[in-house]
Amino acid sequence: MLLRMSLTFIGLAAPLAAQDPSPAELARRLDVLAQEIQDLQLGPAAGSFELPTGGLAPSASRVYRQAPGEVATGGYGEMTYTRPDDGAAEWDLHRVVLYFGYRFDENWLFNSEIEFEHGDEVSVEFAYLEGRLSDDLGLRIGHLLVPLGLVNEIHEPTTFPSAERPLVERFVLPTTWHENGAGFTGEWGGFSARAYVMNGFDASGFDLESSGMRGGRQGGGEAAAENLAVAGRVDWVGTPGLLAGVSAYSGDSGQDDTGPDFATTVFDLHAQWEWRALRLRGLWANSQIEDAALLPTPAPGEELEGAYVEAGWDFLAGDPRGRALIPFVRAERYDLSADAPGDTDVRALTAGVAFHPIPQIAFKLDWTDLENDADTVSDVLAFTVGFVF
Repeated sequence: MLLRMSLTFIGLAAPLAAQDPSPAELARRLDVLAQEIQDLQLGPAAGSFELPTGGLAPSASRVYRQAPGEVATGGYGEMTYTRPDDGAAEWDLHRVVLYFGYRFDENWLFNSEIEFEHGDEVSVEFAYLEGRLSDDLGLRIGHLLVPLGLVNEIHEPTTFPSAERPLVERFVLPTTWHENGAGFTGEWGGFSARAYVMNGFDASGFDLESSGMRGGRQGGGEAAAENLAVAGRVDWVGTPGLLAGVSAYSGDSGQDDTGPDFATTVFDLHAQWEWRALRLRGLWANSQIEDAALLPTPAPGEELEGAYVEAGWDFLAGDPRGRALIPFVRAERYDLSADAPGDTDVRALTAGVAFHPIPQIAFKLDWTDLENDADTVSDVLAFTVGFVF
């Protein structure tokens, strides 16, 4: 450990002795040294809600801390066992993900995430160029994560306590949601923001009653772009352990000139707070699609809405080896036809525990009690093994 720290310091100090670096380069080298010291001590805190560089988790943002000419690598994965109360059990190699990034110089970098899902599906979740326009403003262009919600950008399995992602963020927002586009990232005075122009949803894929907003995602591959959209968020990150903000999306989803525009908006309010052993999260989301009754798969309503609150307590908070034991409970409600007649909402109560033997590994077990008036949903037991590196 001491040897690694010494080598890191020498590697950073030697160029300083050889030449006078710019203030920006000096600050970058000091940030690298600070990150090395943190990694030597504990690594990223298990279950941490900290907002990292540009809305990305620590492993995904590693390229931002690299020296020019260096390649950054990382990744994460999760395997999940689920047993519905009235269905067949499933054990799924849910995803294995690899990060690759390259730092061209002090101002330009490339970053990417390649995902292998269910053992035989491959997709690109993000792949973009970023240029620094100033100390507080960056330009991104390429394939981008849509900057909505708490989970869509920071979705590594060690960053939330449940075996699977919250239902509201899977159907109403939805996650994982990534499209082609360009825009800006910025930080100033305790605020963090991102704003992009992107290709819109494709309304031909919507099946709102069964899968919410998920079917309209295009994922970047030969994406129809007759209709563009804007997406953005603003967060307060100036208080240690606290993130609170708002995010929104707006654009048409028709993608041709022969039918309705299917004007689509998505909006959410979100907050998360980490204080000593306490972990709190909350989110409210609303999505609307005009003329939803005219979709290829018609929907009875034009509005989707949902919310959840989540609380956990880390009984090993402050453990010198970075271990964590976090029992938690999450209450959710979502409605995929919120403005249609009748009571069509789904209520979910999830209770479980997440154990981190080290910060980069999580074992998560929980039970979700699902209810609706039509009695068409069933309870689920789930267990996940997740890791990040």
